[in-house]
Amino acid sequence: MELKEVKAKIGSVKNISDITGALETFSALKMKKTQKRFSKSKPFAEEMAKMLNNMKKALREGKSVFLEERPVTDMLVCVIASDRGFCGSFNSNALRLADKTITELRKEGNVEILPIGKKTVSHYLKNEKIRYSFSGVGDYWRFSQTKEISDFLISSFLSNKYQKIYIVYTHFYSSFIQKPTAIQLFPVRNETIEEFLQGSTGEDVNKEYILEPSPEVILDEIIPVFVQYLIYQFILSANTSEHSARMMAMRNASDNAKGLLENLRLAYNKARQAQITSEVSEISSTKEAMG
Repeated sequence: MELKEVKAKIGSVKNISDITGALETFSALKMKKTQKRFSKSKPFAEEMAKMLNNMKKALREGKSVFLEERPVTDMLVCVIASDRGFCGSFNSNALRLADKTITELRKEGNVEILPIGKKTVSHYLKNEKIRYSFSGVGDYWRFSQTKEISDFLISSFLSNKYQKIYIVYTHFYSSFIQKPTAIQLFPVRNETIEEFLQGSTGEDVNKEYILEPSPEVILDEIIPVFVQYLIYQFILSANTSEHSARMMAMRNASDNAKGLLENLRLAYNKARQAQITSEVSEISSTKEAMG
């Protein structure tokens, strides 16, 4: 490899390293901001989940339209991924679980897909009929934006358009661990509430409630609000996971670039040394010939 070629490659790798380093920094800042929103909104959703968890008898007896098990003909799977790439296996892992979930559900009946994020839309647009989608929100989701999604899901279940609704998202555990997760959103089940409460903080006190005017009325009022905040949590969790995955992907790319730079500098030094040796040899040969 010639010196000029090696030098050009070193310059290119340096530029790439600068870009990935900047993206890593931006992603880390975005992750912290989204994680802060995620953490701030979680206590309210947890308290609502605890309240519902203490109403197990009413939940078991199905005393709400949101708990009704109906004959299944049509189902909806809401799939959350990102608008952009450069986030490692974040999108592929979520979409792989979504594909698996959809395949299993199609054994029961017809399944439609609600994609959230441009990557999800492009993944399913090839082979699926997409009626509705949400994308282009940007780096930070607001509650008003997620409420539009939750209101659509709630009204779709209430109108019996879909008898079962599932959601696939990436759950954020830490900067290093994010796990694709699929849960049944409607009909609401005890398992959904219990899963959400796993790892929750604060005192979990079992209380007996006197429900007035009736369990049906109370649950019909509480469950929609709980679902709104639940979806907000799921989307913020996926959003935080996306920024975290992008941060780690850019960190790995920067590390790889540093390793490549070291090898290229070594190759440059060897080529330079070989060139100097060749020049010295030529000078010596010329001197001897003239001598």
